[in-house]
Amino acid sequence: MKKGLTLLLCALGGALVGILLFVFITRVIRTDNNNIPSVTLTETDSVSSGELADLAFQIADAIKANDFEKLAEHVHPEYGVVFSPYATVNLSSNQCFTSDEVKEFGSNSEQYVWGLTSDGGQLIQMGISDYFSRYVFNYDYTVAPLIGVNYIIRSGNSIENVGDTFPGAQFVDLCYPGTSGSENQDWSTLRLVFEEYGGRFMLSAIIHSEYTI
Repeated sequence: MKKGLTLLLCALGGALVGILLFVFITRVIRTDNNNIPSVTLTETDSVSSGELADLAFQIADAIKANDFEKLAEHVHPEYGVVFSPYATVNLSSNQCFTSDEVKEFGSNSEQYVWGLTSDGGQLIQMGISDYFSRYVFNYDYTVAPLIGVNYIIRSGNSIENVGDTFPGAQFVDLCYPGTSGSENQDWSTLRLVFEEYGGRFMLSAIIHSEYTI
């Protein structure tokens, strides 16, 4: 009798934990991408998590398609968009492009210095195509398994300064959490930062984050 009661209490306890987790975690479903579920970990006051996540996926879709005209439509018309190869944003050394400049990315063959490598402090000097392959779309973020809305899912040794650099901004992390075979050190995040302008959320930064030494 006591054993049966104990099993019943354990089952009830497990069910309660499951209900609480379900309430805490909100799932966002992409109806245009095979209904792949992604976890959204926070809500914002001014716009819903789903709206921000959908906006982030629109941008990820444009990047994947090399549709720079579409990407340019989202760029902040006053500040432009900053590109940071690591989580620590440095406005004096990271590249910033206007909407008109982004439109021309497909035909732009110029070499730019985007910042410094995390392992040796060497200049990151690349053309736009190579930079996007390494520091923007190194994974297919249109099917990122985790989404953090104003929540940093994974963090390395780089200083997380998105809130200090863009006060009052919203951001979305599209994250690959890494694989157990590499002790999760192959995790990677595409972080999209938005600031409000004229009643719309416009793209102010594209930040790449990964494991750093």
